[in-house]
Amino acid sequence: MTKPMRMSLIDLGELSADHGWFFEGGGCATHSHPNPESTMRRLKMYGVVIEHPKDGLIIYELGAAPNYKELWPEGVLDVFPVTRYTEENRVDTQLLKLGYELEDVSAIIIGHLHLDHAGGLEFFRGMDTPIYVHRDELMWAWHAVATKEDLGGYLPHYMDPSFNWKVIDRDEVEIWENVHLFLTPGHTKGLMAMQVDLHNSGSFLFTNDTCFLKENYRDEVAPGWLIRDMYEWRRSMRKLKDLEKSNDAHVLFGHDPDVYDQFAGKGILD
Repeated sequence: MTKPMRMSLIDLGELSADHGWFFEGGGCATHSHPNPESTMRRLKMYGVVIEHPKDGLIIYELGAAPNYKELWPEGVLDVFPVTRYTEENRVDTQLLKLGYELEDVSAIIIGHLHLDHAGGLEFFRGMDTPIYVHRDELMWAWHAVATKEDLGGYLPHYMDPSFNWKVIDRDEVEIWENVHLFLTPGHTKGLMAMQVDLHNSGSFLFTNDTCFLKENYRDEVAPGWLIRDMYEWRRSMRKLKDLEKSNDAHVLFGHDPDVYDQFAGKGILD
């Protein structure tokens, strides 16, 4: 009898940033409020580990590099300070807690290539593990680093041809049975959301950074200073809402610590 697919969330640390990065108009000075207070928001970094009965161990998202202090620009460290990252939050440590090693990983999916999502590729340097990313994202990230037009969000240390890059060039794909990827641009050009359909626990929709926090999704508040393309973001939001409705999916966001805790607390899901 085939084992059911299982899924776990792994804790890759935390950072914080001014809420204006995540909410349109957040902290904006107005005539009636000329000196608004700034609010720092707590942000979760996490990954999704899928134990697939046919296709092996799959990871979606890898968080920051373990040596992020050396690799992140000084300005990024100041604006997006990492508030918690210990040995416990390393990808290899989190896998060991599930009974696996880095060599057991059969595939990696990167939702988008910003430094707090793809930096953990450092753990897989020198390995031939396939790394799936959307073609639009890979092309833009390489351009951003090469021209320095968007250097900071994307970093050169993992834009490395020695990694085993595999591109997705479709808007929607069932990449493995019950694992679906959806192109949802807006925050970045080639961002991919993921849906995982489990036998007992139902469907889970990971918005990635199309929605950083639950307010972005629940109240449809557009991201603030981090938005790249408002028109595409609105289209992506409609796609995510349709997916939630049609699949009765649980929705998890790119960095929401409360929603992460809610589902991580359930342990291994199947």
